[in-house]
Amino acid sequence: MKVKVRRLKKFVLPTIYTIAISAVLISVVLIGKTLSSYTKEDLNSYVVNALLDDEAEEVINLTNDKVVKPYTAEGVTISKNFYDKDADEATQEQSLIYYENTYMQNSGTLYTSENTYDVVAVLDGKVSEVKEDEILGNVIVIEHNNELKTTYQSVNDVKVKVGDEVKQGDVIATSGENKLNNTNKNCLLFEVYNKGQLIDPEKFYEMDLKALAE
Repeated sequence: MKVKVRRLKKFVLPTIYTIAISAVLISVVLIGKTLSSYTKEDLNSYVVNALLDDEAEEVINLTNDKVVKPYTAEGVTISKNFYDKDADEATQEQSLIYYENTYMQNSGTLYTSENTYDVVAVLDGKVSEVKEDEILGNVIVIEHNNELKTTYQSVNDVKVKVGDEVKQGDVIATSGENKLNNTNKNCLLFEVYNKGQLIDPEKFYEMDLKALAE
């Protein structure tokens, strides 16, 4: 038994090709008309908005080679050291803060003096936060790059606001008072964060900033 094989007539394939090409041309024309309905300003706005949507977090670069201490006055001393989990037991005990029947690990270095002193930015940076805390008093946070920031707690006479760019050594406040230290009214609790981790401020002053920024 023979199987009949049907073949397309000669005019069928050319017809299909013609229809396909016509559809493509019509689509191009329609797209062109749609785009032409937008003004140059519309297209520019669309491009800008697209770029803004994909814009990455602002990059802050570290600009200094060395760190300065957060004060310049004479007579400023350390009241409480940073609590180092690797330090010996006696040193750790001296780094504990006792408040309302609770011992807390000191997260920075507490500086005190008999006289009021200026508090300065230890590096160039941008003020990211200024707030008031019930226990710690006024708090200033400065970002020095996307990973490194410093906080200045228990200060008075705050001289900066959020968004301000500061230079190393700029006076940002004066020493103040916090409830963690009832023996002195001229305090500064200074903290350093790198990649979200606390660093001992006294060691921070001697660190290689280039290596820290990597």
